[in-house]
Amino acid sequence: MATEKWIAGSGAGFTWTTAASSGTLASLASGNAILGDVSITNQTALDVFADVDLILASAAFVAPNYVGVYLYPLGSDGTSYGDGRFGTAATGPAGPNYFVGMIGLVAATQAQTGQLTGIRIPPGTFKFVLFNNGGVNWSSGVNTLKYRTYNLSIA
Repeated sequence: MATEKWIAGSGAGFTWTTAASSGTLASLASGNAILGDVSITNQTALDVFADVDLILASAAFVAPNYVGVYLYPLGSDGTSYGDGRFGTAATGPAGPNYFVGMIGLVAATQAQTGQLTGIRIPPGTFKFVLFNNGGVNWSSGVNTLKYRTYNLSIA
C-alpha cells in the first residue's frame, strides 16, 4: 500500500522566506492592494504547494476584517505581473481569477498573525498580492508576508 507524505520543496522548502517586506506593506490603506516585492521563481524547483504566513503590527482592525491573498504570475512580456494593477498600492481587490484565499483578522487593536495553507502554485515566476480589508490602514511597523514550498511524495 502506498503512503503519501509531505516533502520539502526544492525552492524555499520548509524554511519561511520573505514574499513581501515591511517596506512594501507599511501603511497600506484599507481597501487597497499591493504587489509583493519578492519574485518567487518556480521554473526549476517546480514545487506544487505553498503556505503563506502574514504578520501585521498592531492596528485598530474592524469589520470587515480579512486580508485577501492573490497570486500574480509573470506575464509573457517578462515584466508585468498579473493584470499589472498593483506595482504600487491601488484600490483593490484584484480580479477573482488571481484569488487564492483570505486570512481572517481579529476585530481588535492588536498585532495580527495568520496563515493560508495548501496554495497550489504555478511553474514559472510569480508574486503575491495582498488586499487590506481590515477596516484600517496598516501600521508603519513591521508587517511581513512569508512563504514556504512543498510537494507530495507517494512511496
